[in-house]
Amino acid sequence: MALPFDFTALQTPCFVFDEAELRGNFADFRRALSTYWSPRSNVAYSVKTNPFPWILEVAREEGCYAEVVSNEEYARALEAGFPPEQIVFNGPIKGRDWLFYALDAGSYVNLDSQRELEWTREYAAAGKRARVGIRANILLEKYCPGETLSDDRHGRFGFSYEGGELARAIEELRSAKGVEIRGLHMHVTTLSRSQKVYRTLADFAAEIIRAFDLELDWFDIGGGFYGGGPANVGAYDDYVRTIREAIGDACDPARTELLVEPGGAVVCTPGYYAGRVIDVKDIVDEHYVVTELSRINIDHEMKKTSYVHEMITESTETLPRQIICGYTCMDSDRLFTAVDEPALAPGDMVVIRYAGAYSMSFTPQFFIEYPPAVYAMAPDGTATLLREPWNAQPPRG
Repeated sequence: MALPFDFTALQTPCFVFDEAELRGNFADFRRALSTYWSPRSNVAYSVKTNPFPWILEVAREEGCYAEVVSNEEYARALEAGFPPEQIVFNGPIKGRDWLFYALDAGSYVNLDSQRELEWTREYAAAGKRARVGIRANILLEKYCPGETLSDDRHGRFGFSYEGGELARAIEELRSAKGVEIRGLHMHVTTLSRSQKVYRTLADFAAEIIRAFDLELDWFDIGGGFYGGGPANVGAYDDYVRTIREAIGDACDPARTELLVEPGGAVVCTPGYYAGRVIDVKDIVDEHYVVTELSRINIDHEMKKTSYVHEMITESTETLPRQIICGYTCMDSDRLFTAVDEPALAPGDMVVIRYAGAYSMSFTPQFFIEYPPAVYAMAPDGTATLLREPWNAQPPRG
């Protein structure tokens, strides 16, 4: 697969973002929502997936909301220009002051902990109107076996519907004057990202809406989708169609806003991670290639053993096995094994595709080297340096 840009003129190591593809992913998901749900719908970009300021600015310019799960992420969204009423505030670790600020400012607030219930009642007791959503927990693994991250354990977020905690939380909120339950949040992270998962979540959402007679201003199905790029055309449409079919007449798309929280589904495919070869050497029967890249910048859990990649080299020789390694002093910093690929030499480049999600956000601020440079690539191939690399220089004199 040919690379879309000339990477050889860039300062390396670096992350590179295809601006047209990133904007296209945001626009395509929003189009799918409008077409198969209603214009009352939107993408709430998952800030944690990649909080780089330029990416947030692109999401905002494309008409998306920001989905945040901490006080710090909320502040980052504000800095990127998102008005509070276009911020979805999720997660169980909201601070009291930030929760109150979000309620005052009209953000989408989905409650996810007992202390948030108590703080919401406190907020309303001061004579203010608290318009909130609540996150439901269902035993998704029971209905979609093998498809969740929790395996046979329970997911730990939200209030349990099957266990009765959701009913207790709803009763607690309804007993407080001034509190209105206006949203339902169903996010569950999965391994499969299958249509069955979203059909199950929407089925349960419909059951919950009916069971508690909820009148929703927003229905937040969560994130965890796949999609983006030329290889996944139509994926966003399939998800939204599935959700719409499953929710049935439990809520009216003309009245209830559907929110989705994609992260990797929009920012993964436009991202590349590129670096040059530093050295090659043989140790007994193994051939090692040392690069400017590292697993710490792209695989924080150190679990991956392969990446979709391209090699930029003029070599005509092919080697049966090359171990592509990173720059750190950890022996485990081995990115992948190249089998029957061109023999790499110092100065050649390795470019890893689909590097936009959960990569830059996990890059250490200081670990042997500073974080890589970041570029945005325009459709005409023009590169804009968004973050300069910092290279230490020896003292002089």
